[in-house]
Amino acid sequence: MPVKDYRDDQLKRLSDPEYSSQYLKVALDETLKDGNMEAFLLALKNVVDAAGAVKAVAEDADISRQHLHRLLSGNGNPTLETTVSILNALGLTIDIKPLGSQP
Repeated sequence: MPVKDYRDDQLKRLSDPEYSSQYLKVALDETLKDGNMEAFLLALKNVVDAAGAVKAVAEDADISRQHLHRLLSGNGNPTLETTVSILNALGLTIDIKPLGSQP
C-alpha cells in the first residue's frame, strides 16, 4: 500500500479557499487564546505555500518575496495591515463576529 505524503495532501486541501479560511480561523482563534503568534504564522505560511507562487502572493500583497518569507517565519511579526494584504492576495479576508456566535 503506498504511503500518502502528508505535506502534499495538506497543500492540496489548503488550495481550497473554504478549507484554508477555516484552517486560518482555527489557527487565529488558538493564537488569540494562548498568544502563540508562531502557530498562526505557520498556518498562514502553509496557505501561502498552497497558493503555489510565493512571488505572486508577495507581489499581490505589495511586499517583497524576502519580506514575506521573514514575516511568515516563526519570528515574524506582521502588522495588521500587512496581514490583511497577504490575506487579500490569497483571496481571503478577516471576519469579525460577536463572541456569542461561536459554536
